[in-house]
Amino acid sequence: MYERKIPLTIDCGLHLTREVLNGKWKPALLKAISLDIKRPSQMLRLLPDATRRVLNVQLKELEMHGMVEKKIFPQLPPKVEYSLTEIEAYLLRTMTIYRTNFKEKTQAKHSLRSVANKWLRPVC
Repeated sequence: MYERKIPLTIDCGLHLTREVLNGKWKPALLKAISLDIKRPSQMLRLLPDATRRVLNVQLKELEMHGMVEKKIFPQLPPKVEYSLTEIEAYLLRTMTIYRTNFKEKTQAKHSLRSVANKWLRPVC
C-alpha cells in the first residue's frame, strides 16, 4: 500500500475535504450511490470510462473515510452493495441547498446586470 512521504495535515476543513473527495470518480460515485445505484457493476456501467480497479480503490477510500458503508452478502457469487452513511447524506443535502442558492443568486445577479446595462447605457 502507498505510504505518504510528507505527513498529511488536516488542520483545516478545506484540507480534509480535499483529502476525502480528491479523486476523479469519487463525486460521481457518491452521486450514483445517492441515486440508489448500490452495486459496483452498476456503477461501472454508469461510468464506462472508469476501470474496475480505479472504482474499487476509490470506493475503498470513501469507505475508509466513513462516507460510504460496504455490505457484503454471504452468498455465492459474492454480492456487495454500498450505501451512504449519515454523514455523507447530510453533506449531500447541504451541497444541494448550496447549489440551489447559488443558482438563484446567479440568476438574480444576471437579471440585475441586464437591467443595469439597459438603464446605464450611454446615449450618443
